Amino acid sequence: MQIVDLSHYQFVRVSGADAIAFLQGQVSCNMQLLSSRRSLSGALCNLKGRVIADFRVLLRGEDCLLQTAPELAQLIVDTLAKYAVFSKVELQVLEKLPLILGCSGTDAAGLLAEKFGEVPAQDDGVTESAAISIIKISGVVDRFELWCPDEEKSGNLQSDPDMTVNAPWSSWLYEDICAGLVHIDAAHAGQYTPQLLNYDLSGVIDFKKGCYTGQEVVARMYYRGSPKKRTYLLRSATEIASASGVLQHIDGKQKPAELLAFANGIAEENPHSLLLTILDTQAVDRNALFTLSDQADLALQLLPLAYGEQTQIGT
Repeated sequence: MQIVDLSHYQFVRVSGADAIAFLQGQVSCNMQLLSSRRSLSGALCNLKGRVIADFRVLLRGEDCLLQTAPELAQLIVDTLAKYAVFSKVELQVLEKLPLILGCSGTDAAGLLAEKFGEVPAQDDGVTESAAISIIKISGVVDRFELWCPDEEKSGNLQSDPDMTVNAPWSSWLYEDICAGLVHIDAAHAGQYTPQLLNYDLSGVIDFKKGCYTGQEVVARMYYRGSPKKRTYLLRSATEIASASGVLQHIDGKQKPAELLAFANGIAEENPHSLLLTILDTQAVDRNALFTLSDQADLALQLLPLAYGEQTQIGT
């Protein structure tokens, strides 16, 4: 089992009598489905239907904890605060929890069950053990996140030799990309529509839940027809440099594509590098050639996304 330190994430605590009802009117996931046994993935959008931040929300007691990328927690609080005047809610940035670990591998479920008892079987499922929340994360292999807000319990877990961090953050990123999961960072907040990031396919958008900020634009873009661009998963046989870009070769011309995230292969089990890239759907339909900008002689392979076309919620 691989164990990764995920302490770089930030958190927002939304508390108060109106916490769930307030968030229901602001975010893309159906907060009425949130429970002690189920977490949710969602997005916070602006009035133009652009994604400010994506997050995972967990119910801890009566509080909602939103996990998000570094530097986005304060932006989430500032955005939500504009609409919180008439709701009984409190918004607070938590720079990090005392401990958050990512556990993955074909043996992860069994090993965690031996140590903690019950573990969730379904994606987004949650179980609790000694103040530790165990969350099932979608992926090609079994993945779980362990959230521990308690300082004492965190110390006990960190001193457990069976739970020692043994893999780099890049291995968790590799599995995120393999699962087709796109996470917004501070540099790209407010730039993309959910549809462009496949949030309408991966379960981040619930089309049945009703109104939320930006919902009208999001729904209109989804129902008006096929998008001209989407996020696709590509594989490279060579290592990707931080300065690399992606080119689409169409009708003898080169057109740049936007590279959202990449992770180079790790060890023998994952020798290939993976990329999440925004491509023209027409180029994909026409089986265009895709290459790295600095390795134009080597073709990138288009891979199927784990969620395909089957996980839309409420359509």
